[in-house]
Amino acid sequence: MNSLSIRYAALSLAMLLVASLPVFAPRAQAAGIYGTNLVLNGDAEAGAGAPDNGKIVAPVDWSTTGEFTAVQYGASGGFPDKTSPGPSDRGKNLFEGGNVAKSTAQQTVAFDSARADINAGKVRYAFSAWIGGYEDQGDYATVTLTFRDAKGATLGSTTLGPVTPAERKNVTGLLARSQTGVVPQGAVEGLVTIAITRVVGTYNDGSVDDVSLVLTKS
Repeated sequence: MNSLSIRYAALSLAMLLVASLPVFAPRAQAAGIYGTNLVLNGDAEAGAGAPDNGKIVAPVDWSTTGEFTAVQYGASGGFPDKTSPGPSDRGKNLFEGGNVAKSTAQQTVAFDSARADINAGKVRYAFSAWIGGYEDQGDYATVTLTFRDAKGATLGSTTLGPVTPAERKNVTGLLARSQTGVVPQGAVEGLVTIAITRVVGTYNDGSVDDVSLVLTKS
């Protein structure tokens, strides 16, 4: 067999082997959505946080209202610091409400590559966040996950928080809150909403950090 024939035979064999391999692309795409936090910038670390209660830094990846802001841990004005109750893996920043009565932040998480599994009732979710406030003040925060179908209709929701001053023992800081369940069949996305509400004072001291949504296939 001449060299040209050998090269042709080798090429044919390679093409045959490639054609006979199983197609993993859809499975790999679906697997890519599982086991990882789908909330972008849920820890407020993408960008610099405000250094005090007089500055507002709107966090990236969130659509915000009011004066929703990323603030540095230990910023002047009585914010949680590195010694306050809170996540052990806290970074430099957390979310706060600013100098208004109510502030919100939202983002939508698409479930595109998991839709077939969701429609089969095979997908579970773990939704969590650290939530808190300032000393004995009643300013509070909630974090809500709303499941929606392709037409935008609500299929179900779950809310974390608020964390009361009594639960915090009147100490500035954040406590972990979480919820798990099955993603409703027909859901194509999850709307994550952080709402921070002022009760007393001038600054809206509800606090949130480490917002997370993780999907798993059952």
